[in-house]
Amino acid sequence: MHYVDEVMDYFDKKESPDIKEFLYRIMARWKLFIICGAIGIGLGYLVSKYSNPVYMIRSSILVHVDPQETSAKKLFDAYQIRDKANIQNYVEILKSYTINRKAMENLGWKQSWYKKTLFSKKGLYRREPFEVIQMEGTNLTNLPISIIQMDKYTYKIKVDGKAQYKGEEVSVKFEKTAFFNKTFKNKYFQFKINLKQAKVDYGKDYYFVFNDIDKLTLQYMESMVISLAEKKAELIHLRIDNSEPERGVDYLNELNWVYIQFGLIEKNKKSDNTVKFIDAQLSGIVDSLHNAGQNFTNFRSRNRIVDMGQKASVIVAKLEELETQLSQAEIALEYYRKLLRNLGDANQIKQVVAPSVAGMTDPSLDALVVKLTDLYGKREVLSYSVQAKNPSLLILNKEIKVIQQSLDENLKSLVANSQINVRSLRDRMDKVRNQLSKMPKNEQKLNNMKRRFDLNNEIYTFLLKKRAEAAITTASNVSDSQIIDPARLATIVKIKPKTAINLLIGLILGIGLPFLMIILNEFFNDTIKSREELMKKTQLPILGIIAHNRYANQLPVFQHPRSAISESFRSLRTNLNYVLTDSPTKIIGIHSTVPSEGKSFTAMNLATIVAMNNKKVLLIGADMRKPKLENLFELENEAGLSTYLIRHHKWQEVVQRTHIKNLSCIPSGPIPPNPAELLENGRFELLLNALKGKFDYVFIDNAPVSMVTDGIITGKLTDTNLFVLRQAYSHRDQVNFVNQLADRGTLTNLSLVLNDVTSNGFQNGYIHSKNSSGYYYEEPTPGIVQRLWTKVSKN
Repeated sequence: MHYVDEVMDYFDKKESPDIKEFLYRIMARWKLFIICGAIGIGLGYLVSKYSNPVYMIRSSILVHVDPQETSAKKLFDAYQIRDKANIQNYVEILKSYTINRKAMENLGWKQSWYKKTLFSKKGLYRREPFEVIQMEGTNLTNLPISIIQMDKYTYKIKVDGKAQYKGEEVSVKFEKTAFFNKTFKNKYFQFKINLKQAKVDYGKDYYFVFNDIDKLTLQYMESMVISLAEKKAELIHLRIDNSEPERGVDYLNELNWVYIQFGLIEKNKKSDNTVKFIDAQLSGIVDSLHNAGQNFTNFRSRNRIVDMGQKASVIVAKLEELETQLSQAEIALEYYRKLLRNLGDANQIKQVVAPSVAGMTDPSLDALVVKLTDLYGKREVLSYSVQAKNPSLLILNKEIKVIQQSLDENLKSLVANSQINVRSLRDRMDKVRNQLSKMPKNEQKLNNMKRRFDLNNEIYTFLLKKRAEAAITTASNVSDSQIIDPARLATIVKIKPKTAINLLIGLILGIGLPFLMIILNEFFNDTIKSREELMKKTQLPILGIIAHNRYANQLPVFQHPRSAISESFRSLRTNLNYVLTDSPTKIIGIHSTVPSEGKSFTAMNLATIVAMNNKKVLLIGADMRKPKLENLFELENEAGLSTYLIRHHKWQEVVQRTHIKNLSCIPSGPIPPNPAELLENGRFELLLNALKGKFDYVFIDNAPVSMVTDGIITGKLTDTNLFVLRQAYSHRDQVNFVNQLADRGTLTNLSLVLNDVTSNGFQNGYIHSKNSSGYYYEEPTPGIVQRLWTKVSKN
C-alpha cells in the first residue's frame, strides 16, 4: 500500500503539458499563420495554373472465354488440375512488353516535340512546328535539342545535356546555326529539319528529343492500368494517364488493335501451318502425277492396249487400295515418331500440323495436340510479363506436363500399332504382286503405270481438299476479343491539376509549416516561456513579472511612469514587502545566473520606483567585473566600491547622488584584478553596517552567480535575494541552479523575478484594469499572493 502511495505521488508531481498555455503561444502568432497560409494558397494556385494538365484516357475490351468441354479438358479434371487459361491470361497478354513494343513500333514515335513554358514543358503532339527526317547514323536519344527559327532559311540549334553514347555517359554541349531542308551532321546527330506549312513564330524556343523506343515503351507500360470490371466479368478496362490526350488515345487504340491481331495470328497459326505443309507436299505430287499420267498414256499408245482384263483390273484395284493404306500408315507412323521426338520442344510443337490434317482420325489425340500447342503459346506470352514463380505460369507448366505425359503414352502405343500395321500391309502387297507377276509383261507394266497414276491422283485430290478446309478455317476465324469502347477524346477526363485540392494542400502546408516550426522550437527550446512554467519548476516565491521594455531608454519607470512596465515594477515593490522584515534599512541583493538577463536593468528601475515612493534608496554597483550603473546614471567612476574596499576612500566619498530624487548610487569604481578577494576582506560588511539607518533601502547589483562567486559573498549579508530570470532567454537548468542554492542554504530568503515578459505572457500573469485618472495598475494573481504568504508564515 505504501508503494502504491509513492507511485501516485510520483504521478501527481510529474509535469504534464499545459495545452492551454501552448495554445496561447500559438494564437499569439496568428499573423504568421495568416501570412503563411496566404502564401501556401498562392503557391497552390500557381501550381494549378502553370502545371501541365493530366488526362485519364480509357477503353474497354470484351473477351470471350470458350467454356467448351473437350476430352483434353476431361483429362485435366482427372488429374485434378483446374483450367487457369482464363481471362487473367488475357490481362497479362495486354501487359506484356511484346504487345506494347509492337504498338509503339506501329505508331512510329521517333521524335517528341515540346514547347517551354514558365515552370514546365508542353507537348506538341500532332502540332509539331517542324518536320524531322532521321538519316542513317547516330542520333542520341532522350537529349533535348532546342530549335529556334531565325528566318525562312535558317534556325539555331542548341544542345546542352548528358546522354548515353556507345555505352558511356557523355556531356554534349554546342550551339550552331543550320539551314532548313539540309542535313545537320556532327559526331552525335545526323538529321534534316524541314519547314511545315503552319506558321511558326520567329524566336520561339521549341525543342525535341529522339525517343528511345524501348524506354518509351516501359514508360507507357508503367503509366497504364489494366483491370477487370469484376472478378467474374469478361470485360477488361484499360486506362492511361497522359498530359497529351491525343497521344494517349492513339496509344490505347493501337494497343487494342495489336492485341486483336495477336489473337487472330495465334488462332490462325494452326491453319497456316497446315497450308504450308500441304503446299510443300503438292509441289512434289503435281510433278509425279503429271509424269505418271504421261507414261501411262504413252505406253498404251505404243502397245495399242485399250484396257486390261477383268482379272487384272481386280488385282490392280486391290493393289492400289493396299498402296493407299500403306502410304497413309507410313505417314501416320512418321507423324507419330516426329511428334514423339519433339514433345518437349515448344518451338517444334507449334510447327506441327493437327493429326486430322495428316490423316489421323483419333479425336482424343487431335484435342491433346491442339491443347498442348495453345498452352505453349500462352506460356510464351505470359513469360514476357511475369516472373518464373508467378502462380499463373506455374499452373500452365503443370498443365503442359500433364498433356506431355498423356501424349507420350498414347504416341508410344500408336507407334507400335502403326509399325505392326505397316508390316501387315507390306506382306499383303507382296502377295498381290505375286498374283500380278503371273500375268503377261505388257499387262503388268500397264497395271503398274495405272496404279502409280491413280495413287498420285488420289493423294493430290486429298491434299487439295485439306488445303481448302484449312483456307476456309483461316477465313472464318474471328478474334476472341472485341473492342467495346475505343479510346476517344470525347471521353477523356482531366485528373490533374485539381485546383481545389492544390489550394487546400497549399493552405495546409502554409499553416502547417509555421506550426511545425513552433512545435520544433517548443521541443528543442528549454528556456522559460511563462510564469506558469516557472512556477512548475520551483517552489521559490515569484515576486514580480516585469513587462517587456518597449522604450529606447533604460529607465522607463522614470521617463514613462504611466506605462505598463512601470506598473509591473510597482507591483514588484509592493510584493517585496512580503519577504522583508521591519528593519530600519532593508538590504536587497539583485542577482542573475548568467549575463543579459536584465539584472542591472531590474536593480536600477526597482531602486528608482522605490525612491519615487519617498524612500531613501542607495544602489550599490557590486559587479566590479563588468560595471554598468555609472554609465546608465552618468556618474563619475574614479571613486567607487573598489576604491573603498582597498581603503582609498571612505564610504561617504564614494556615495554619489543621481538625478532622481531620493536615489543615491555607489558605482563599482575602477575594475580591480581581484573582486572576490576584495568583497571578502571585511570592508563590504562594514559598509553595509555603516549604511544602516542612513537609507531606507539598499539595493546591491551583483555579478552573475553561476560564473563568479561575488554574488554569493554579498548575498550572505542581505535581508533578501532576488534572482532575475528572463523570459525566452533563461534556461530551465538555471532555475534548477537557483533551487540548489536555496536547498543547500548557500543563499537565504531567495525570491524570483521574471523579466522581459511579452504582452501575452504579462497579461496571463496579471489582471489589467484602468482607474478614473487613466493610470494602469496590475495586481498579482491569488496564486502568487498565497505562495508569498505561505513563504512568510514558514519564516
